[in-house]
Amino acid sequence: MWQQVRSAAWDLATLLTDDLLLQDRLAVWEKLGAARDRYPGFVYAYVLSPTGEVLAHTFAEGVPEALLALGGERTLRVGGRLVYQGEAPVYGGAAGVVRLALAQDPLREELAQVLRTGVFGLLWAVGLGVGLGYLLLERVLEPLKEMAERVSLLGRGGKVAFPEPRNELGALGQALNRMGEEVERRERELTLLNRLLAESQALRLEELAERVLSLLVRELGFACGDLWVEGRVVHGRACQVTCPLGGVEGLAEEALREGRVVVGQGGVGVPVPPRGALVLHGKPKVEETWLIGFLKALSGPLATALENARLYSLLEEKERQRAELLKAWLRTQEEERARIARELHDEVGQALTGLILGLEGLPGDTAQALKELARYTLAEVRRLALDLRPSVLDHLGLEAALVRYVREFSDRTGIEVDLSFHLRRPLPKELETVVYRVVQEALTNVARHSGSPRAAVGVLEAEGEVRVFVEDEGQGFDPKAVGPGHQGLLGMRERVELLGGRFLLESAPGEGTRVQVRLPLEVVA
Repeated sequence: MWQQVRSAAWDLATLLTDDLLLQDRLAVWEKLGAARDRYPGFVYAYVLSPTGEVLAHTFAEGVPEALLALGGERTLRVGGRLVYQGEAPVYGGAAGVVRLALAQDPLREELAQVLRTGVFGLLWAVGLGVGLGYLLLERVLEPLKEMAERVSLLGRGGKVAFPEPRNELGALGQALNRMGEEVERRERELTLLNRLLAESQALRLEELAERVLSLLVRELGFACGDLWVEGRVVHGRACQVTCPLGGVEGLAEEALREGRVVVGQGGVGVPVPPRGALVLHGKPKVEETWLIGFLKALSGPLATALENARLYSLLEEKERQRAELLKAWLRTQEEERARIARELHDEVGQALTGLILGLEGLPGDTAQALKELARYTLAEVRRLALDLRPSVLDHLGLEAALVRYVREFSDRTGIEVDLSFHLRRPLPKELETVVYRVVQEALTNVARHSGSPRAAVGVLEAEGEVRVFVEDEGQGFDPKAVGPGHQGLLGMRERVELLGGRFLLESAPGEGTRVQVRLPLEVVA
């Protein structure tokens, strides 16, 4: 009974191999539906993908969750009947797993029939063997043994030619030779399809075209190839050297319009609906019938790959626009900060300075208190102007701006900051602004959250990069637990990545925090 279940499971897995590899879900469902008549005592069958997803089944309302957990060979009670469940991998497990169950009673009846037939057959064979033993040994058994050895070699992947004598064994030899040729053809086809599916994972259109066309040209013997997408021709690298670059549109449009593989004098057009076509130039080295069937099977996966490339292109364009808008917003923000900083320093600062001078000559405690308040307000205004946009950054450069900011930060917070600055050349203004803002935001976080009495800031040049680090010895935190509300970290990351840099954050509870930034010296446009 177990042998019958295993045999049925392997048979069904073999039957579904091509359909699963080609992702023909409809054919898989149809063959599962026909399994009821194919296997006596059939109870249920279903197919799982390599990731455990149910691809097809014979249940009316879906595969029960409890049944999915019962994998492998086992006996089960289903509807009051004892059933045997078998399991077989499809294409070595790369295409999925088939599970099939047969009921005990039909199997037992079939087994009894087999035993009865076997007993009578054995008695008949013994009687017949006495009279024909010599003939079988000399004329049948020896050729059969040779064929069995060659079948075993064929099963191990070898290329075998079977003898075709003019008798019944000749017909068997012919059938085995045809089977060997079919197995070889299918194996080559599936191998090539798998390689093409792997190459079609490229997301950029030019890279996708080059990888797919190169493989097809090399394996099928074409001279070169092109990809035609919505009137645009993407030439393969070989086509630019060995093939004329004209005549692509006509063959491509015909293949797409008729929805079939078109074989012309100069090449083959393969439709890739709904927007493109593949054009292969030259005379291939394979049989035309096989080639048409293979290219037809290739059309669907290529259509999916082209759609993925189109969506990726749209995503890249959206990301480019988002980056441009963010850059423009940051530039506008810096300009606005600079304007407000100038107004605070020049207008509000001058007004407060005049107020202080006006209060100098007034006697009394009230005048003294107002003068101290005005001085404090003036200091705060100057600090705000420095935080918004330090003028020293525009006039004296990054090093002077960082030295001044670190000194004022230490005076204001009491946190000792060790600044290390080693740059061999002036930086572009945009790069200087990003470095300054990163240091400013990181030190602000140190003052607000770390509780550390010391911090270190480093700016240096190494291996064509500007490297910036800010670290403290504070309480630290879990970076994975940082939510979307921490705009400071998000702002630093956005600024750095807009210039093609990398933002790294290292921290753990009780182990301090290290912010590290790496920026290319050549600013990304």
